[in-house]
This record gives sequence, C-alpha cells and structure tokens, in this order.
Amino acid sequence: MSPSGDDREGPIECPRCAIPLKEETVERLGPDVQIDVCSKCGGTWYDRGELAAVIKDRRIANAFTEEPIKGIMGPMACPRCGGRMRVREDWGVEVDVCTSCKGVWLDLGETKALEAKVERTLEDEGPLRKQEPAFYRALDEFFDQ
Repeated sequence: MSPSGDDREGPIECPRCAIPLKEETVERLGPDVQIDVCSKCGGTWYDRGELAAVIKDRRIANAFTEEPIKGIMGPMACPRCGGRMRVREDWGVEVDVCTSCKGVWLDLGETKALEAKVERTLEDEGPLRKQEPAFYRALDEFFDQ
C-alpha cells in the first residue's frame, strides 16, 4: 500500500501525458524513496511524505501538503487517487497538490527549483544548520510525523 493509503495496483499514469509513470529510486540516508517519473514530459509524482525526503527540508515540502491546501483548482486529476488537484505557488515554484491523498506533482525543473530554494535557505540559516548531523535530522523527522 502506498503512503497515501491508496491500494491500487500497477503503475500510475502521468496526469499530463496519460502514459504509465516509471518508478525510480532516490537514495537517501535512511530508507530509499520510490518516486514516479514520466519518461515523456519529465514530470514527477511524489506520494505524501516523499517530497520532504527528497528535497531534504520537510518545512518547505510540508508547507505544500500539511498546511491548509490553498490555490486554484487545476485541470488535473490526481494520478494516485483520482482526487482534485490544486495549483499552488510557493517559493517561486508552481506545484499541483492533491486535496485528498496530499501527493504532489512537479513538472520538469520544479524539483530542481525547490532543491535550490532549500540550499539557499540552508545557507541563510548559517553553518550550524548545514553541519547538523544527519542522524538528528532523521530522528527529528521521525518524531514529527
């Protein structure tokens, strides 16, 4: 079963191209993360919690899904559960967020834009945050879930 609670079998389809998404593994400290990528448009689907693991800053990732989901209703249906997606812009990046399962769709380039924002945030917070042991960050994330 996926982290979103959906138990559908088989690959999900790209909400833009309607072709099956390919699972890719992103290696991280702790459990690897399985994301779904479109081989045609380059968009990426993140089930709930996966984006925070991939971009290394759950504050930014959770702002899209854990706060009340704002934004206009977009034209896409969620590839995971079929729910309605809201288009939302934060930190200069436009994302599509499912109001039901809290999954996130990022078009090509948007993941890199979020990662760049995280790097700038870490630099602004100074050397202590950057040098914080990964173990303590992982432990902090575990207890915040």
